[in-house]
Amino acid sequence: MFCPVCEAEYEKGIERCPDHDVELVEELSPETSRDRSEARFVPLHNIGSPAEAEMVSDILTQNGIRAAVQSGGSDAFSPLLSTTSPGALVLVDERDFDRAQELYNSFFGSDTTPLTGTTLEEDDEIASDDDDDADDDDTDDGTSERR
Repeated sequence: MFCPVCEAEYEKGIERCPDHDVELVEELSPETSRDRSEARFVPLHNIGSPAEAEMVSDILTQNGIRAAVQSGGSDAFSPLLSTTSPGALVLVDERDFDRAQELYNSFFGSDTTPLTGTTLEEDDEIASDDDDDADDDDTDDGTSERR
């Protein structure tokens, strides 16, 4: 018996995949088996930190999208352990790009720092926009209008 989602094999007598809560199938067919052909990866987003990029990659992978992270670290542990390293690029299979973009947008919108929030420059820009909005609320006689 096989899980059609994760393709794990189970002993006879087990009827559901405990990880995905789906009914097992006798054998994997082309309809239930994942595509294992070579992927051509294209950039989805440049994310604020390698750890955040790994999180995004995990979300995409859990939703059946082939994803990888490319960062500037000099060794295999740099992307995961460094909090000071620059951002990382999330790559997805070009065949999954539209679905990956839709999924990313549904989780994060245009946010490129999903865990840490905005950068200092973005905070300054938001504060500047808020000040401009406050100036727009002033009336001609110098009093503030409440909305």
